[in-house]
Amino acid sequence: MYIVVVGGGRIGFNLSKLLVKAGHEVTVIEKERERSNFIANEIDALVLNEDGTTIKALEEANIEDAYALVALTKRDEINLMACLLAKDYGVPVVVARISDPENSEVFRKLGVSAVVSPELTTAIHIEKLIMRPDVIDLTVVAKGQAEILEMIVSENSPVVGKKLKDISPRDFVVVAVYNKEGDLTIPKGNTQINEGNRVLVLAKTRVVPLVKKMFME
Repeated sequence: MYIVVVGGGRIGFNLSKLLVKAGHEVTVIEKERERSNFIANEIDALVLNEDGTTIKALEEANIEDAYALVALTKRDEINLMACLLAKDYGVPVVVARISDPENSEVFRKLGVSAVVSPELTTAIHIEKLIMRPDVIDLTVVAKGQAEILEMIVSENSPVVGKKLKDISPRDFVVVAVYNKEGDLTIPKGNTQINEGNRVLVLAKTRVVPLVKKMFME
């Protein structure tokens, strides 16, 4: 899969590394010469020292062959312009970073496939970790309507020794169970929950306190 990344900052650089490692063909367009030279020396990708909002740069990147363009500069207007130009070339997927979350709806109405706000996502994640300090890790999904929690089942948990089908979960589902040795099980109705198991649970945000109480108290 061929992907063009506009903006070689920290996020663009790390994304490009991941994409290359996964076997994708990547071109990075970075305006600052020193930064573009650094990226070219670090990853196996074509790096263009150009302005990603110009037709010259996009055509040099063979944008018409791209499956996706991801615009990750720090300026919303630049990211929007790059995405709109890519759409004109028929790129199926265009993704933009936004610094101002209020721009999200505008970007989508203009045809941007998806928007990401690293600052907002990080803030939400930190806030959730503050509110749930005993949870190993969590991910907020569905625009904050649900969370994926990673928890260790406590000795006194009311679910210890029970099978999933007997827990009768409402508004949540156990999606993975690890035993103390770290072996993964994709749970079924007959899967038994034991003390010390590490569980991944997808739950609606409003029932997260109940889920924590069931597995950790």
